[in-house]
Amino acid sequence: MFLTKLDVVNECLASMGESAANSLNESNSFITSALRSLEQATISEQSPGWYFNIDRLRLEPTVDGEFYVPHDVISLDIDKSPNWLVIRGRRLYNRDKSVYLTDTRPVELFVVRAIPFEDLPYHAQRMVQAATVVAFQKSYDGDELKLRDAQEEYAKARTFLMSDHIRSVRANMLYHGDVAVRQSLNRFHTGQLPYRG
Repeated sequence: MFLTKLDVVNECLASMGESAANSLNESNSFITSALRSLEQATISEQSPGWYFNIDRLRLEPTVDGEFYVPHDVISLDIDKSPNWLVIRGRRLYNRDKSVYLTDTRPVELFVVRAIPFEDLPYHAQRMVQAATVVAFQKSYDGDELKLRDAQEEYAKARTFLMSDHIRSVRANMLYHGDVAVRQSLNRFHTGQLPYRG
C-alpha cells in the first residue's frame, strides 16, 4: 500500500506525541511544519537521481534560440548529459563558453525530475517519509529516541530503494564489458579462472 501526505504528517505528529490528524486542512502549526518538511525532503531525497526520476528530455529552442528547462527538473544527469551544460535560471548554460546555450536545433538530455510524493515508488515514499520525520524532529529538538528511530527507518528504506535502483539500472559490473574484461584478466593473473556461464 502506498503512503499519502496525511500518513507522513501523522507520522510526524506521532513522533511528537500528538494525536493523528483527520485532514491536512486542520488548523495546527505542527501540520504546517510537517508539510514544509515533507516538501523539502521530497526534493532533496530525489536530487541525486534514481531509476524512477531520470528522464530523457527533448528541448525545443525558443524563437531566440534559447532552451528553457521545465520547472520540475532538479538538475541535469551529469552521467548521461554533456558535462559542459548546466541549468542557470531555468535555462541551459554552456560553461565552456560562459554563455547561455543557443541553437536552432532541438537538444536531447537526461534530467533528474522532481516527482510528486504520491507518485513515488513505495520504498522512495518510505525514505522521504523517514527523512521528513527526521527533519521535523530536528526542527523541534524532539525526543532523542524517536529521532534515532526515524534515522534507522531512513537507513532501512534507503537500502531497499538502493536495491530497487541497482536492479533497475543494471548497476552490476558483469553488465559492463570493459569492467568484465579487466575483471577476467585480473582473475587470470591471480590464478583464478573467469566465470563461464
